[in-house]
Amino acid sequence: MTFYTFMIRNHLNEDTPAGDLAQDMRREKEDFPRNRPCKFDGWHELIRRHLQRKNACDECLDTFEECWKEYVRCEKKRLNRSL
Repeated sequence: MTFYTFMIRNHLNEDTPAGDLAQDMRREKEDFPRNRPCKFDGWHELIRRHLQRKNACDECLDTFEECWKEYVRCEKKRLNRSL
């Protein structure tokens, strides 16, 4: 699953910083960068730079970092189960 899909499925309806990020991503649906499923290398930095270009605040960038770690952990766990 992509980071975008992960955020929408797991955080969109939350009243949390992660929920705020997911809502911002959804509003920007057409322009938000989307990695291919299980492609992590380089995408972290690409998405972070995108958020910085959009003038994301420090709290948003911190939230992105936490969510990215959660995303990678969940995807790697999911991949290991399917082997």
